[in-house]
Amino acid sequence: MSPRAVRITLVVLSIVVLLFAGRWTAGLAADQWWAERLSSNAARFVTDWAFLRLLIESVGIITACAWFIGHLLLVYRAIGSVQLHRRVGNLEIREAVNMELLVALSIGGGLLLGLLAGRGVGAWTPDLVLAWSGLSVGEIDPLLSRDLGFYLTRLPAWRLLHGHLILLIILAFLGVTTLYFVIGALRWSERRLAINDHARRHLGGLLVLFALVLAWGYLLEPLELVGGAIGSVHGGLFTFREGVSNALAGIALTAALLSLWWASKGRHTLLLSVWIVLGAASLLGHRIIPALIGGNRVSPLEPAVRRHLDELAYGMTGLKDSTLVQTGQPPVPPEPLGLWQATLAAEATQSDSGRVVSADRALVPIGRSVRPAWLVIRDRGKRGAGITVVLDDRASPAGEPLLYADAESLHSTGGTPVLQLSPHAVWPGGRAPVVDTAEGGVQIGSGLRRLALAWTLQSGALLGTGTGGKQVFWHLDPVDRLEQLAPFAVWGVPAPRMIGGELVWLVDGYLASSLFAGSSRVEWRDRWIGGLRAGFIGVIHAESGATSVYLRHTADPVAETWQELFPGIVQPASAMSAEVVRALPYPVELLEVQLRVLAQPHWNLGRLSNRDDDVKASGPAVDALWKGDTSGVTQVVPFERANGRMIDAILQAQMADGREVLTVFRVDSLLSLPDPSALQTRWGRMPTFQQLKDSVERAGAKLEAGPVHFWPTSTGLGAYQLSAARRDGAPPAAAWVSLAISDRRGAGHDLEEAWQNYLGLSAPIISATERNTVLFEVKRHLAAADAALRRGDLETFGRQWEAIKRLLGTP
Repeated sequence: MSPRAVRITLVVLSIVVLLFAGRWTAGLAADQWWAERLSSNAARFVTDWAFLRLLIESVGIITACAWFIGHLLLVYRAIGSVQLHRRVGNLEIREAVNMELLVALSIGGGLLLGLLAGRGVGAWTPDLVLAWSGLSVGEIDPLLSRDLGFYLTRLPAWRLLHGHLILLIILAFLGVTTLYFVIGALRWSERRLAINDHARRHLGGLLVLFALVLAWGYLLEPLELVGGAIGSVHGGLFTFREGVSNALAGIALTAALLSLWWASKGRHTLLLSVWIVLGAASLLGHRIIPALIGGNRVSPLEPAVRRHLDELAYGMTGLKDSTLVQTGQPPVPPEPLGLWQATLAAEATQSDSGRVVSADRALVPIGRSVRPAWLVIRDRGKRGAGITVVLDDRASPAGEPLLYADAESLHSTGGTPVLQLSPHAVWPGGRAPVVDTAEGGVQIGSGLRRLALAWTLQSGALLGTGTGGKQVFWHLDPVDRLEQLAPFAVWGVPAPRMIGGELVWLVDGYLASSLFAGSSRVEWRDRWIGGLRAGFIGVIHAESGATSVYLRHTADPVAETWQELFPGIVQPASAMSAEVVRALPYPVELLEVQLRVLAQPHWNLGRLSNRDDDVKASGPAVDALWKGDTSGVTQVVPFERANGRMIDAILQAQMADGREVLTVFRVDSLLSLPDPSALQTRWGRMPTFQQLKDSVERAGAKLEAGPVHFWPTSTGLGAYQLSAARRDGAPPAAAWVSLAISDRRGAGHDLEEAWQNYLGLSAPIISATERNTVLFEVKRHLAAADAALRRGDLETFGRQWEAIKRLLGTP
């Protein structure tokens, strides 16, 4: 290359490097300014984590670049000269290529390959940090007698490193083989492979490394099998696979020695034979023979051992296994009764403007008491977000939801809760950065500071005039916010709560284990895991943006290790306020994973119904009941018998003093109920239900049945189902409640009427009531008009008033 070309190349490379370095530096500075608004510990952690990730990424890229450049330069050494044929008129001219150009191309190609192969290594940071910590759990796996901490920390890092080495070797081998074919150092001559000494020694060295890495991988296979990375552990097969792994490791070491011999002596047949033997042995040992003897699917572990490992892997060590018994006391109805689900609560607030971004159950102070309710948060764009309170235990005389959209309408004696969020507040939705004059953001400033913020946030508006004295807010999504502060955890769906008169987001932080010795495997967020724990809880004050991460009371050793490594970021569980502890929800995704584990045969609980195998990120639980003391919710999930349509057991999940409590009630056939679909069919055959359905449909609405809820009673298993009438453009209305306890049933327009019918004291009569009369419709519209007037919604009030006039025939 000419000196001018070298200078141009260096300038271009320098510009590219400066652009990447400048973007990274600007991003780091912006994140540090943002974290400083939370705490000095947060700013220090964000900086340290960014540099650690950069260091690991840089080591991965530099190592890969050096690896590929070295191999390309070895190929370059095999080239004596390269000539290009050029035709000028009728003359053909041979022109020698400058060898310095080949060196530059080798270096450039190696840099490109190294960048492609090494990029992304920074994502290993959490795995490498845990592997470096040397965590020890104190529990030994029953097959290989290794501490369970090895499977949680070191083995995942070893697998990442092993896979990366395999990738580097294969890419290098394929690349240099192709180049040796191009330059003629490797060719077919007289129906046989001809190779010069330099190429043979180069390729032989790569084969030696490849065989050694394969041998290491084969020795890891028994550990991976116990950890669940390459299939399940089955009786007989485990001993066979362990023997196969050792045998393959021996063959791979033999292949390494013979490859070394080939590199120096050039015996093609011997080399080919040993690699064919290794490939055939691997195919037989991994695929063919296990498929032939795979009929033995019995685990070598006893059911009690498997249950114990499941408890450790999925946080069920406090599981209580009991039997539902009769106490002789009369049963009581499930009070307070939850009327609505998330979709119905959101539909009840459809007169409010904005997009629904969250809906969840919460306790809200209304008047002198705390009431069970739904919090529905709607994004109103530049006007911020609105919070609507939907009572969950009470409805209007027409069965429609009771709403509180104005803070003053709550009449709370303990301080009026704020039901409006400013545009720069925190709520789910992934919004663009917000520029405001309010305090609590990052000062935009001028000069390089403004440029760094505009570059990082990709917002040209920050460069405009009139923003110098303002502040910018970003990371306004709760999950995004927590991912910046604790990137080593996977964060769930934010749950809104009213604490101290303001909206607070509670977000569960999960730690998933891809490997865990002997535990059941579950599909979670599109990947298979061997363990899942809810180790952290993120607490975000929606208006101020103040964010804290706490260790859960039931955190596992891995979560405790992260807290020890970064005590400034993760605070101990004892630092949580009592209000936050009382408001903690049971981790939704953890419970869903636990349910899949408990449905395994060795737990002998039965099978789950109406649930997908893959657990996704999800919002509020469908099968939740309010506790009798209105202190929170309890989730009750039924398990059906595998050979019948009866409930065999129920699982009760709830929070108690910040700890997850699981209780299994095994149900005797005399105290049991049919499965949800059979119950719904029986309730639907009741004459009064059919009359109600016909009446609702004649009125232009549709009767939709909600989920079936179960609860344990003193006389047997109980179940209820709420049916709602839904009409386009109108809020839903609670229309019917169906009940069943053991072999008795009841139904009515509300819980009281259904309970009286269950006790045999009354019978719901559709035609004799006022529910299909003009008076009933007038009452329904009056209740809706009154609710609209209380919240200041004059448009809805006008529509309801016009409907009343039409019903009464008033002009």
